[in-house]
Amino acid sequence: METKTANRITKLDGLRGLLSLVVCLNHSFMAVAIPTFANVWQQNPLIFHDLQAKLQQLFMLLGNGGAAVTLFFLLSGFVLGPSLAKVKMNFSGLLSFIVKRLVRLYPVYLLIVLLTALYMKTGFVYQTFPSSSEWFNWWMNFQMTFKEFILNAFFIHTYLGGVTWTLRVILIVSLIFPLFFILSKKTTWWMDILVVLSLIYLSFTILNFGDNFRDLRYLYMFYLGLSIPKFRSFFSILPNWFAWLFLPPATLVLLGFRYLTDQYLGGVVESLISFFLIGISVYGTKITTLNFLESKILLFFGKISYSLYLIHFSVLYLLTRLMFIYLPNLPFSANYFLIHLMLFFVSTILATGVSILVYRFIELPSQKLAGRLGEKISAT
Repeated sequence: METKTANRITKLDGLRGLLSLVVCLNHSFMAVAIPTFANVWQQNPLIFHDLQAKLQQLFMLLGNGGAAVTLFFLLSGFVLGPSLAKVKMNFSGLLSFIVKRLVRLYPVYLLIVLLTALYMKTGFVYQTFPSSSEWFNWWMNFQMTFKEFILNAFFIHTYLGGVTWTLRVILIVSLIFPLFFILSKKTTWWMDILVVLSLIYLSFTILNFGDNFRDLRYLYMFYLGLSIPKFRSFFSILPNWFAWLFLPPATLVLLGFRYLTDQYLGGVVESLISFFLIGISVYGTKITTLNFLESKILLFFGKISYSLYLIHFSVLYLLTRLMFIYLPNLPFSANYFLIHLMLFFVSTILATGVSILVYRFIELPSQKLAGRLGEKISAT
């Protein structure tokens, strides 16, 4: 059974740590230009070309950042439910909830915006490199004006990191989520299934605004996460052998399905699997398969996961840029897998060190401030 510390489910903390490392792995393996056949988005992973290409594909599957984001969204929906249960459903209560979310999440992001703007205004010159990937070249290809700074600071643009768009999604959903919570209090589990199916349908129709604004396409993930507690009895009776049979094929589908279809249809399948993973982690009292999530290393990364999630891209970008500038003769084409692996380990180590500091001096004070503001607003 999962342990709890100060009302926190430690398996979910470990899961957050694991997902933050998955996202680091994902971005680290996309920096160097590689042959088309080594790209899992464009090639059947069952076809063998050479060992390096297959290792590249394997690590890009393990580092499926899209699947990690899906799990993060469902986790947010799951944990926001209990948070709102403590809030009075009146103006001051809802205002305190929104203010606490904003104060909790925004300072780390603002730090990234400020440091990136400073970096771009003090000698940074955009350039491409012979061995850099199209993905790497897309980032930082704009002028950092005051207007651009404001647009990024207020999430109108999200150009300053590989995952900053997801923070905008989470903040927008935080405004809508009280309505979801009120609705879920009046529905049964089968009605929640109908709500999720309706939101999925809407995500492919009227909520599909294209790539310029895709934030509302993920609403169903948050509601699905919110509905998990209603299936507590189901998850609690699952035997351990079920997890051993279910988890291996489910993990393969979770990591590979979007590569066989597209990110949005893949997101639906990932959400269903994530629903079971979270439910088993929290309520599967007879299941020991996921006990590794309570390991010290994953709990450590779980503690700093939010800071690491936002910071790692900036560290990776700077490290990769320095590599292209000062080590232009590295055998990029011949050894792209080893170079990607090196980028993952070095950037993750550096980003972890920075994240520890940010967690200590930015994130923790923000959490305390959010709590105080929330209490003060609720009392009015």
